[in-house]
Amino acid sequence: MKRIGIISDTHGYLEDIDLVLAATAHEDIDMWLHAGDVGDDARYMQEHTDVPVYAVRGNNDRMQPLEPREQLIPIEDTYIYMTHGHEVSYYNRIQELIHIGRAMEARLVVAGHSHHHGEYRQGDTLFVNPGSIALPRDKSGGTFAIVTYDEGNFFVEFVYKQDIL
Repeated sequence: MKRIGIISDTHGYLEDIDLVLAATAHEDIDMWLHAGDVGDDARYMQEHTDVPVYAVRGNNDRMQPLEPREQLIPIEDTYIYMTHGHEVSYYNRIQELIHIGRAMEARLVVAGHSHHHGEYRQGDTLFVNPGSIALPRDKSGGTFAIVTYDEGNFFVEFVYKQDIL
């Protein structure tokens, strides 16, 4: 079993990263994914956790060195495909990202950009947008996600900021 913490669109609000890391300090998180608009946030995360942090560049990221635009991350018998999502047309964005991920044999597709949390399943592929813990646009009050991969299946749980304050 693997547990994956997913965060996006933190936009330099390091206190929110500290809040997330403190709230999950006693959980068995195997890796963190940051789906863009990080500034230097992903590097900050890596300095404050002992697990690997993978990040992609968002539309507001200009800090040098730049993160890659997308990542393909191996996990047990499959892959995670992660991108910020801003380079894909708004129309059918989720389906297009799933199509790209599946072409790379990924069964978990992660994107941010919209600041709206949500999940969508297509066959055996799970799409997750963790929303934004810092600047939510979906009236959630701020979210991040924890995805569990167990016996070939992905399960997602959204964590709400008000529940960890």
